Amino acid sequence: MPINIALTVFDVCMLVLVIGFLACWLAVLPREEGDYIETGLVRMLGATVALLTLSSAGILVSRVLELDGGSWSQLPTALPLALKVTHYGHVWLWRIPALLLLWLSWGWCLRHRHHTWAAWLMVIGAAGIALTRSETGHPADQGDFTFGVWVDWVHLLSGAVWVGSLFGMSLAIFPKLRRAGESAGLHSALIFQRLSTLSGVALAAILVTGIYTAIHELGRLAALWTTSYGVTLDIKLSIMLLMLLVGAHNRYLKLPRLLRAAGRPAPRSWFARLIPGIRVAGSEATGTMPIVRSCARAVLVESVLGLAVIGAASVLLHGMPPVEVPKNMAGMSISQANQIFRWQYGQLSTDAALCLYIDPAIMSI
Repeated sequence: MPINIALTVFDVCMLVLVIGFLACWLAVLPREEGDYIETGLVRMLGATVALLTLSSAGILVSRVLELDGGSWSQLPTALPLALKVTHYGHVWLWRIPALLLLWLSWGWCLRHRHHTWAAWLMVIGAAGIALTRSETGHPADQGDFTFGVWVDWVHLLSGAVWVGSLFGMSLAIFPKLRRAGESAGLHSALIFQRLSTLSGVALAAILVTGIYTAIHELGRLAALWTTSYGVTLDIKLSIMLLMLLVGAHNRYLKLPRLLRAAGRPAPRSWFARLIPGIRVAGSEATGTMPIVRSCARAVLVESVLGLAVIGAASVLLHGMPPVEVPKNMAGMSISQANQIFRWQYGQLSTDAALCLYIDPAIMSI
């Protein structure tokens, strides 16, 4: 089970990075930035697509091994069967054209200068892969393409935009801005302002969809502190609150000072009026670079916290929501339920066990 969770974390991280890098490219970088930032971002995007391809294969193998009792010897038989007759396999197969679209579009972007349309094709491919995650998660227990699935999909996309764009800034954009020095001061301010706006929109979508999902998966308020699923959700929310505080500090304290240092108008925010004693590191120095370095450190902190959020979310993906736990299975993990199933149906063939367990349609017969 820990290996499966680790693979899920890896897969979700790669998906988040792909979506976040695309969000930085299309919504954060000004169009006039040119190649000096964009080229590095495109190359990093290719690396994340490669890792996403690897993680896609890894989670398929791990899922089959989990359902087949961890038998590597049965994998050549169980893998084609899982793809052919199981709900998970049918959904996972949609990753193949989505990944192909990502690769083809990225190759075009790498070789041609006018490639905004290809970047949007990459967005479609990444959104398709995100949908395969929602279609194989808890919301899909009520059926394919239900309202809950679409809510989970929007939640995943908005979370990926928020956290992934932070990684894009930390790994690809801030290093280039810092090397450019004071000549990139205005661009740094505009880019940081765009990032703040994008994060605010994404956070609004996260809150709305997250509240809806929590209500439907918890069933009752007490589940937040009486179930392992609820406690894990509490941890995730606590980390997100820390991210929100860091983001508010960036938006309402650092951003206005960066804009003023770059010669742009920046009205004094209500947050700064509320806590007038807080100062931004480097704000008293001349020039924009000290503030840019301070912003970069804060965004890096947010990125690390975002990684912790992804870890907590991956644990939730492998847990059983309280509303789905039968009374005689309270507190039982999916792994334990799998063990009971394999014990009860141990006399069945691997093929029959896979068919019965994985496909909800067959299970309902």
